[in-house]
Amino acid sequence: MTRTPVDLASYINQNIQRGNPADFPIVLRPVYFQQNGSFEAVPNRLAVVRGDTENAVAVVSNRYTLVPHQRILDIVEEAIEPLDMGPVPRGIYVDCHGARMRAIFKFPALVTPVHAGDNICPCLKIENTYDGTSRIAIHIGAFRFVCTNLAVGGGGVFAGGFVSIHAGEIPIEGVVEQLSAYLTGFEAIVERYRAWTERSLDQVLLAPIFDKMPKRAAKGISDAIIESEAVTVYDAYNAATDYATHRMRSYRGAFDLLDRINRGFQKSFPSSANQSR
Repeated sequence: MTRTPVDLASYINQNIQRGNPADFPIVLRPVYFQQNGSFEAVPNRLAVVRGDTENAVAVVSNRYTLVPHQRILDIVEEAIEPLDMGPVPRGIYVDCHGARMRAIFKFPALVTPVHAGDNICPCLKIENTYDGTSRIAIHIGAFRFVCTNLAVGGGGVFAGGFVSIHAGEIPIEGVVEQLSAYLTGFEAIVERYRAWTERSLDQVLLAPIFDKMPKRAAKGISDAIIESEAVTVYDAYNAATDYATHRMRSYRGAFDLLDRINRGFQKSFPSSANQSR
């Protein structure tokens, strides 16, 4: 059965919560197996167990550091509160019986024009899992209001961010300062987009971006850029993000592709300030 492509635009300006709430209690417990009528502990393994249902959602290494979904969300809320950003709509998506959580926070009070009729808005993407399918990640970026494309900067592309494996000490609180600096200096981020609106598209510099993408997505984006008759870097970037936000088969795949798009475009087409260095 063919899956309907996900349209992230439908989530951008709404408060969305899908799946289980993120605030359930979570604990680590030993894992046992039965042998000769008795139970023996499995060496170096722990179960991640929901405290509300007593269901195990994952088995992890004994080096695993448990970071509850709600702790991350609370830290973001604490960072936002003193900044007086007005309404902050968000989407929170919890899947796999609570093992995986992704969230988007949006800051429409800081909408800034790239050029006439084309506004962008800062946003924050959060990922956390209990089953080891991804690292803890807080990515800071922006999305466009003109067609509600989501354009999430990932892994420190725009303003830092936070990525960590679930091991050892995890200083999540450090993202608070980065987020504050990003939101209060968002105008400077927009300057990159403005520069792209004035820069002619160079196909030679565009080509390496596709090397970091799955072949299917690379071809789809390449075709989308050609069909859009892109003239500037910003035209091509819009076509690429439009493909990611409207044509992917899952929101997780869309987020991953958006991260690759942002990294690729910003490496191939740096700001004039970076070019002069």
